[in-house]
Amino acid sequence: MKKLKLSLLFLSIIIACLSVDAQETSKKKLQDDFEQFKKNREQDFQSFKQKREAELKKMQLEYQDYYNEMTGLKKYYVQKKDTVKAKVVDDIISYETNISEALGQPLKVTEEVKYGTTAENKIYKINPRIKYESKTEEKNDEVTPSVNHPVQGETPKIEEASSSAVTPSLTPLPKQKAIITSPFGMRNHPTLGRPVKHNGIDFGSGRGTEIYAASNGKVVLAEFNSSFGNYIVIEHKDGQSTAYAHLDRLAVSKGDAVAKGQIIGYSGSTGRSTGPHLHYEVRTNGTPVNPKDYLIESK
Repeated sequence: MKKLKLSLLFLSIIIACLSVDAQETSKKKLQDDFEQFKKNREQDFQSFKQKREAELKKMQLEYQDYYNEMTGLKKYYVQKKDTVKAKVVDDIISYETNISEALGQPLKVTEEVKYGTTAENKIYKINPRIKYESKTEEKNDEVTPSVNHPVQGETPKIEEASSSAVTPSLTPLPKQKAIITSPFGMRNHPTLGRPVKHNGIDFGSGRGTEIYAASNGKVVLAEFNSSFGNYIVIEHKDGQSTAYAHLDRLAVSKGDAVAKGQIIGYSGSTGRSTGPHLHYEVRTNGTPVNPKDYLIESK
């Protein structure tokens, strides 16, 4: 009997040791799996980051080419004594110059582009342009105070910066008005009648539609341009900024702090415009990127 008890005790010790060893093996496997998971995630993140950096670098080069081409096009129209089109291009250059300087990313010509030669015959993929709705809406001069829409003149409460607050993720006008009528990319310029890069997207919003700040930030420009009309530029964090053009009225001034969702103005048809709409831009380190990728939230 005594031998049986000892045998059972010995067997129990062996089973316990095996159980501990199995637990340790299982724990080590979990740790190894977790470390591999972290490594894979890091590799995925680095790949994503490199891809985004490459895309942004490409867009920076394209934007520089655009600026070079605009300065070359102005000289071309001046030489042709086409003062109307020369003024249009000059207004575009002024708009880009003012924004770049306000964002601390001043532009300069890096290469002379001559038109009237092969440069004028470049082949571009042209995006379609949809006619704006001719039906306009009555202006709404009253701003209803709410949590998301601070009363004009009040200092807005800006929450602690978060990824959603910093990234310009809010569609800058009501959801039912957010119909894109002209996309980002090359298109035939409505006044110049030739391919010109469209650095934003247009919403056929009608007149008097509330325009929202896409994220928390500071107004660095709130002024008039003969081509873009009344426009606002908001600088956000992490190199992000947004621009809102052809506004009928402005509800903020240069230097104002704005909160995400705050009314900053009302859509219109100021400047050279074919109808009431909002021209909206998103920029990264001063370079225009496709705003459609940022239309994540809506009201």
